Amino acid sequence: MKMTVSEIAELSGGRLLSGDGSALVTGFVTDSRKACPGAMFVPIRGENVDGHRFIPNALAAGAASFTDHPAEARGPLVLVEDCRAALQKVGEAYRARFTLPIVGITGSVGKTTAKEMTALGLTASRRVWRTPGNANSQVGVPITVCGIEPEHTAAVIEMGVSMPGEMARIARVVKPTCGVVTTIGTSHLEFMGTRENILAEKARMADYLPEGAPLFVNGDNDLLSGFTSGSYRVVTFGLSPHCQWRAKEVAEGKDSLTFTCCSPEGQEQTVSLPVLGEHNVRNALAAMAVGSWLGQPLADTARVLASYEPPAMRQQIKEAGGVAIIDDTYNASPDSMESALNVLADRPETGRKIAVLAGMRELGSYEQAGHQSTGAYARKKAVELLAIGELGRLIAQGYGDKAVCVKDNAEAAAWLLHRLRPGDAVLVKGSRGMKTEEVVNALLSGLGE
Repeated sequence: MKMTVSEIAELSGGRLLSGDGSALVTGFVTDSRKACPGAMFVPIRGENVDGHRFIPNALAAGAASFTDHPAEARGPLVLVEDCRAALQKVGEAYRARFTLPIVGITGSVGKTTAKEMTALGLTASRRVWRTPGNANSQVGVPITVCGIEPEHTAAVIEMGVSMPGEMARIARVVKPTCGVVTTIGTSHLEFMGTRENILAEKARMADYLPEGAPLFVNGDNDLLSGFTSGSYRVVTFGLSPHCQWRAKEVAEGKDSLTFTCCSPEGQEQTVSLPVLGEHNVRNALAAMAVGSWLGQPLADTARVLASYEPPAMRQQIKEAGGVAIIDDTYNASPDSMESALNVLADRPETGRKIAVLAGMRELGSYEQAGHQSTGAYARKKAVELLAIGELGRLIAQGYGDKAVCVKDNAEAAAWLLHRLRPGDAVLVKGSRGMKTEEVVNALLSGLGE
């Protein structure tokens, strides 16, 4: 991105308060510690911290900055009504400079993995820009869009929402040329109320699709399997016989799986992935479908998918002391808990299989039932349960009297280190705020010794 501060002020509807309007901006940052010449700081007012406190730091580092109130400053400072909205306006204007295909990816769970697989699949024939990490928020999406460069020939943008009305704002920025919906589950029920409301909000992404463009949806999901629209083309993917893009002959090995991808036109292609779980079959199907829509041969997409590596803390298989550790600590919901428990239960290890589960946030009125259903599912899959914390006690209640519950991550790690033996497998998972990666790190250290 190359824009002057004056251009940004005009596009955002703001006013230059101070500094050199001709200064060049090549990207946006929300962390003042990353501010440098060429960057523009976006101060966000959060529940605990107001980013405006750090404007002087950003300017001192040579960056420009937005602000939502008049202030004296030494450096390029642009006054806007709302910094988040201003960033989105700039992102929308920057997006209008490009005609490349942009894949928008949303869903209750699996967005990041689907984004990574889709982006990787398209590298067989294109230079692809994709969302870094999981920067899928109201701020992360426009910053990602502003990272598109002229040499890119495709982009894959992850789009997350947690509140009503958010999708329309970021979809207006992205203006995807096709879309993918991974699933509709129970994440963010606290703010959305019902799964039907979640679907309605996620589907707003498609309001900005070109006429006739495809919206690829998970046909195995109960709410998406019959989803229809008159303004865009719904294409299903999944393992069910009615899906247009379908997987058959799924076979899992120790750390990999293969399946046959069947296209709507009757083509078949063997796909091999170095990961486990039916949910990853669906992610790969979405990647195959998007690649085909963009004219890429199925064999080319399958070839590059064979080199896929899962993002950090998303079902990464690690080993220490002969114990397989499934690090799935990035986040959690009842839906993703079930997928992870399936992976643990299907592991080939002959020793103990222990699910180490912490609480899930933003479930609202579904909090008790969601946690208890996760515990019941763990019991159904015949794995042992070690639950952590107060919300973990609800998981333990659903599991039954053989569950073990501890107060914190340190106690969980100590319990495991005293009992684990070579040939065992452990799944560690919880919502981001539960910091269950502490358990994984303790196991890697302790078992390694």
